Amino acid sequence: MMVAGGSGGHIYPALALADELKKRHHEIVFAGSDNRMEDQVIPQAGYPFIPMKIKANEGSLFDRLGSMISIAVNYFKIQKDLRDVDLVIGFGNYISVPVILAAKKLKIKTMIHEQNSYVGRANLFLENKVDLVIASYKESLAQFKNPHTYLIGNPRSSEAAGVKKDAEVIKELGLDPTLKHVVIFFGSLGSLSVSQVIEEYLRCFDGGYEVIYAAGSRYIADFKDLQRKGVRILEKIDAIRVMANCDLAVVRAGATTLAEITAIGIASILIPSPYVPNNHQFHNAMSLKNADAAVVIEEKDLNAALLQRTIDELMTDDRRRNRMAEDAKALGNERVIDDIIDRIDELWKQ
Repeated sequence: MMVAGGSGGHIYPALALADELKKRHHEIVFAGSDNRMEDQVIPQAGYPFIPMKIKANEGSLFDRLGSMISIAVNYFKIQKDLRDVDLVIGFGNYISVPVILAAKKLKIKTMIHEQNSYVGRANLFLENKVDLVIASYKESLAQFKNPHTYLIGNPRSSEAAGVKKDAEVIKELGLDPTLKHVVIFFGSLGSLSVSQVIEEYLRCFDGGYEVIYAAGSRYIADFKDLQRKGVRILEKIDAIRVMANCDLAVVRAGATTLAEITAIGIASILIPSPYVPNNHQFHNAMSLKNADAAVVIEEKDLNAALLQRTIDELMTDDRRRNRMAEDAKALGNERVIDDIIDRIDELWKQ
């Protein structure tokens, strides 16, 4: 059983691992919230899904009390679904807490995966209660006390590493594969706080390279008039395929995106979201910056002039940009899924 939800940063790494486990003839069932993106995405991926009514552990004292009650209720309810389960894997978020605790009570093997460099509260709470901890960043190792903690990485790295350069990807977008390309995206919905800066940047853009911008479903209509020669505006893109064929990515610093960047090996400008718990995107971004693999611009400092200057400097400095791509690639691990499954196999033998 896998427990993943709340955001794509938890869900897509879990699905990547699930897909490989399924290929190796394991049966997979997911559990998650009944009213967040996992209750749509996971069934669409073809996996059985157990919906849980559970409240987020945030907000007022009353809200937090309600969350604690819902966790306790789900702790008892989920036990009937664990009867035939051999291993429970939690991918962070508060929804993993009742399932991992119930599995521990039933003496089922347990594992957690941490995607971010700054460990989330749920995983910090659970780490001394599980049999195996998998980390994605060396910075998180100091936060884990469980002796069975291993630095392996994010399963999405293995998926991204298999994508190769293909000029047809750029041609399909109506662009020139002989030129250099920047891809800009901020998730499936887009970002209100950043989209205005991107709009101003695109209005001033005067060529030298080409730009691909995935505006997101909420904001695509605002950018229709900006599409012209050398500028391709889309609602969404296949981020891995497009990044593998671009020279620079301008993105948030979510764990999944950075796993893809390091697996592909692409220079990046990271604009971490300040609206996430524990400011974990900033810590993720600094991991790449400290390795000279990315430039970081905090949202509070972001403006169109700074963004244009930074992009232009990188796009005209091939040596620096290529070195950043190599340093990013050095942080990746193409064998993440294989290495995780090796640890799981060892755990089952114990």
